[in-house]
Amino acid sequence: MKTITERIEKTDKAVHDISDNSKLMSQLTDVLSVLSKDDALTIFQMSEEGIRSEIDTPTRIGLTKKQYYTRLKQLVDLGLITKRNETYTQTAFGRVVYQKHIIGLTNNIKNSKYLQMVDVLKSDPKFSDKDIMDFMSKVEPQISSEIQDTSKPSIVAWSWEEMVSKVLEIMEFAEKEIVLVSRFTNELIINTMIKKANSGISVRVLSDTNLIKGFFEKAGPIKSNDKNHKERIKVVSNPYYPTPMKRKYVDVPFCVLIVDKKNIGIEIVDSYDSNKFRMAVFSTDKHLANQMQGYVETLWSKAKEEPPQVITRSS
Repeated sequence: MKTITERIEKTDKAVHDISDNSKLMSQLTDVLSVLSKDDALTIFQMSEEGIRSEIDTPTRIGLTKKQYYTRLKQLVDLGLITKRNETYTQTAFGRVVYQKHIIGLTNNIKNSKYLQMVDVLKSDPKFSDKDIMDFMSKVEPQISSEIQDTSKPSIVAWSWEEMVSKVLEIMEFAEKEIVLVSRFTNELIINTMIKKANSGISVRVLSDTNLIKGFFEKAGPIKSNDKNHKERIKVVSNPYYPTPMKRKYVDVPFCVLIVDKKNIGIEIVDSYDSNKFRMAVFSTDKHLANQMQGYVETLWSKAKEEPPQVITRSS
C-alpha cells in the first residue's frame, strides 16, 4: 500500500510540475510576443521614466490611438506596467524584465563582436576557459563578467510558501549583509534574521507602515500613563526587538531582499490589486542587485526611525 501511495504522490507531483511549467512557458510566450512589437517596446521603454496619461500622448510618441491603447492594455495585462497617479510606469516585474533582459540584450548586441571572439577561442583546444576569461577581462571586463553569470538562472516562486522557502534558503547562506524591504511578516523569516543578526551579520529592515499599524490595531490601545509605555510600543511595532539590527518604517510598494550585494529577491505584485502577492523572482546577479540597492537606499533615506504614530489613551 505504501508503494502504491508513493507512486500516486509521485504522479501527482509530476502532473503538478508539468502544469506549472506549462503556465510559465505560456506567460513567457505572451511577454516575448508583445515585446517583439516595435510599438509595444517603445511604450515599455518610455514607461521606465513614466508616461503621462494625456489625450495627445499617442501623437507625441508617434503612434496611432489604436496602436497606443492596444499595446498599453497588453502591457498592463501582462503586469509589465501599471497606472499610478495618471502616469504609466513599470511594475517591479517590468523593471526586472527591462533591466535584466531588454537592456542586457541591447548591451550584448552592441558587444556581439566580443562574444564572437569567445566562440572562436573556445573552438581552439589550446585555450582553456580560464585563459579565455582572463583574456576577455582585459579586452572587455563587462563581457567577462556576464559570461560567468550566465550559469545562474533566475527562479520564479509562484506561491507564498515557495517564496518563503527561497527567502529562508538565501538568508541561511548570508555571509555579510541582509537587506529586507517587506510589507508582510513571517515568523520563520523573522527568526532566521534574528539568528543572523545575533551572529554578527549586518541586517537592515524597511517595514511597511501599514503593516505596523496593523500590529497596533491587533494589540489594542496602549495607555499613555503606563510606566512601560515606550517599551510596549517597541515590542508591538518591532517583532525583531531587541535584536541588534537597523530598522526603519516607510510605505513599501513591493518586497525586496538583497543578500551580500549579489543574491536578490523581488516580489511581483498583482497588477489589479497591489496588496496581493502574485509571484517572486530570485536571482544571483550583482548588476541587478546593485541597481535595486540604489532603489532601497532611496527608500531608506525617506524612511522614519520611529514607528507610525500611535494613538494612545490614559486609563
